[in-house]
Amino acid sequence: MSKVTTQQIADWKKQHTDVYQMPIDDKVCYLRAPLMVDWKRAFTIMQKSGDVGFAEEMLATCWLGGDEEIRTKDDYFLSARKEIASLFNYSEAVVTPVENRSSKITIDEFSCVVRVITREDLKLADKRNPSNKPFVTQEALFDLICTEKDEAFNDKNNASLRFPLYQAIENLQNQKAAQLKKL
Repeated sequence: MSKVTTQQIADWKKQHTDVYQMPIDDKVCYLRAPLMVDWKRAFTIMQKSGDVGFAEEMLATCWLGGDEEIRTKDDYFLSARKEIASLFNYSEAVVTPVENRSSKITIDEFSCVVRVITREDLKLADKRNPSNKPFVTQEALFDLICTEKDEAFNDKNNASLRFPLYQAIENLQNQKAAQLKKL
């Protein structure tokens, strides 16, 4: 591959905002931040092909440039596979109780308010995802329980908001501790 220039990196940053460099010994590649659609596709592939399929898809989808050996030679790919998990490093959501048993979820400077989650909400969200595609149930559940939100939450492809949001909603569903004990 031809040498990546600082101008090329600047152009990638303009186009994709977040750009990552991943050096592996004497090779290097450049990746853009994954969008939710990328995560969905990779998790769907992971259901069929495991972690290797997931990493192959994420590298292929987010690849901007670099040494092809990272994708084609096992020595490099196996190391890259482990580093792909670093793309999950998103901000933590802060959940604050508000009136009427609702909760305010804040992620960076954006916030939304969700009402209490019911069993019926979970059933309806599951029904909206008959093929059990990754993250579709979470999207549907958020649409059901959200009572107000900043404009940023309308972007269903913004992984830096969606991952912490879905984690916060999961935590809201599991506020009581349960433990099954065999007697």
